[in-house]
Amino acid sequence: MSKKVELNNSGGAEATLKLLNHIDEQSLQIQHTIWKNKPLKASRMLKKLTNETEFLEEQVLGLSRSLNSLAKQLDELDELNENDLNSSEFVTLGLQFLREGNWGAAADSVEKAIAALGPHGLERSLSIINRHLNELGDLSDSEEVTLNLIREARKKLANDDFKAATDAFERAISVLGSVPTGEALSPFLVNHFFLSIDSKWPESTNNGLMVITVENLGDNNMSPMRMSIPTPLGWVTSPKMTEIPEIPPEGYIEIGVEMRPSGSITSEKMLGRKLSITTGYLANYGHLKVQIRVENRTLKSMEGIILDPWLPEGFEAMRLPFVQNLGPGQKVHLEVDILNVGKN
Repeated sequence: MSKKVELNNSGGAEATLKLLNHIDEQSLQIQHTIWKNKPLKASRMLKKLTNETEFLEEQVLGLSRSLNSLAKQLDELDELNENDLNSSEFVTLGLQFLREGNWGAAADSVEKAIAALGPHGLERSLSIINRHLNELGDLSDSEEVTLNLIREARKKLANDDFKAATDAFERAISVLGSVPTGEALSPFLVNHFFLSIDSKWPESTNNGLMVITVENLGDNNMSPMRMSIPTPLGWVTSPKMTEIPEIPPEGYIEIGVEMRPSGSITSEKMLGRKLSITTGYLANYGHLKVQIRVENRTLKSMEGIILDPWLPEGFEAMRLPFVQNLGPGQKVHLEVDILNVGKN
């Protein structure tokens, strides 16, 4: 019988290596179980192993975010002291280990790179991230987690507990990733992608579900981006912001955000329950095409519908789409004339 491996989110080289060894061991045991003609037991073992593999995948993504965050912070320094140079060497090694699939060594490099910064370098990094998050306003769930970890790390560092401070900082950058020091360009200006926003209203609940999908149509990776949730009138979402992670070429991601009634409008009067509205955005390096699909979900005709779609910053609708009459169950597709007001 194999030893039970406890899973946690603290990261670290030792934990990563233990999990890798455990997955290898369990894979062999599943093969032996299949050879012994015990398919049900093998199925249960495989289901458990799948969960552990998904956990490891998240750990590896965390390593990538951590190393890229450290690399970006060090690259943007005007001058590197001896501690910074040592940290940079460990980051370079860690990125190489990550590309080679040597995750245990990559995790070890993250720990060494953070430790090499020393108290002064760590305080500098904590201050940069803390200032960045405070300037963002509304935070996503992961940003809230990161901010709490940064505060914890600063408190530990103030109490001269450098080891605990580095642990908290490592967890913070594994969640958040790199932090921009300047104003980032709108993803709608520098990428080619398709984004859709759809609201679903399950009959068995008073809550709604906003589904945001993004497909990268370009040849390069799409950088992570933050997006305000385009919440319909009478509803509230938590969080108010969502983060869309890096997407490779031809990659696709779907994000669901729960919506709850604000209490100002009764659910019977909410237009969202009567209309099914899906908005699609085709962004091509500053050019934006927007189309809205509207469906009448009721048994009665609806008249005089004005649609006001969410638009990214820097873009405006030249005129709002208007539906004069929409019969029961009828669907229409509407083009929205868009003006790029941020274009010189």
